[in-house]
Amino acid sequence: MNKMMNFTVIIPHRNIPMLLGRLIKSIPMRDDLEIIVVDDHSDACVVEQLRSLERENLDLMLNQECHGAGYARNCALPVAKGKWVLFADADDFFNTEFNDFLNEYINSDADIVYFNANSLDSETFEPSHRVDHLHEFIDEYHRDKERGALIMRYLFTEPWCKMVKLDLIKNNDIRFEETSIRNDVRYSYLVGHYAEKIVVDERQLYCVTTRQNSVSRGIGYQASMDELKVFAGWKNFLMDHHIPLELPKFDLCLYNFTRHLWKDNKRFWTEYKILINAGLSHVYIINKVLFYIWKSIGYKL
Repeated sequence: MNKMMNFTVIIPHRNIPMLLGRLIKSIPMRDDLEIIVVDDHSDACVVEQLRSLERENLDLMLNQECHGAGYARNCALPVAKGKWVLFADADDFFNTEFNDFLNEYINSDADIVYFNANSLDSETFEPSHRVDHLHEFIDEYHRDKERGALIMRYLFTEPWCKMVKLDLIKNNDIRFEETSIRNDVRYSYLVGHYAEKIVVDERQLYCVTTRQNSVSRGIGYQASMDELKVFAGWKNFLMDHHIPLELPKFDLCLYNFTRHLWKDNKRFWTEYKILINAGLSHVYIINKVLFYIWKSIGYKL
């Protein structure tokens, strides 16, 4: 007889087995909690280390090619058995009160329970600033619950620090984008959008680490194109659903896009097609281009 699983923790991983081990040790041992590690084609010697992982209710999935964290997370979702789903990055870890949190919310009628985090350097454990935005979002939620709820639902786009009902994900066919960067944005705003009830817990239950070789550091041409695609789809979704929130990062993308009109014309038209394919209208794009041309002239940029 299969055991009832209340929680599934999904972890994409590639070539950092020691840090993955640290994360797994931080997850409480529970009969009602399963861990799914999806290895995104690590080196052969690393895969051998992963095969030797000893932990009850741990499922290891091995991808034969490297497709990125979004693909890895999507591989795990169809086999998840928990009532609640949580995502963790392999170089992060949970803090000591996490098990108390699970006990407290196991039977919650919320669709999403958001929680807070701290941030440290992965090696030195010196404080970092990777979750300053989350602290600001939660502070805003306590100042103005209506606006704060919108921010948590639509602007907090990392996959961690949110515990989501699996039925919400399945019933709305929500998946991660399989882009080289920002693959978690669409998943996050969609679960936020479809959740009928959310709860925000201010305890710092998760530690987000900073590493020099982290995937999130640096951005090349393809990552820049993928980021524009993700941000454009995000902006279009907010406009279509009349969500009164701005996306400053997308505004910066549009500013750089406008500069490409005279600095890299070929790239400009490639990016123009990305914006159109994301659902933005020609009128919207042209108005933005004219606005940023005016700003560039006005500020002599």
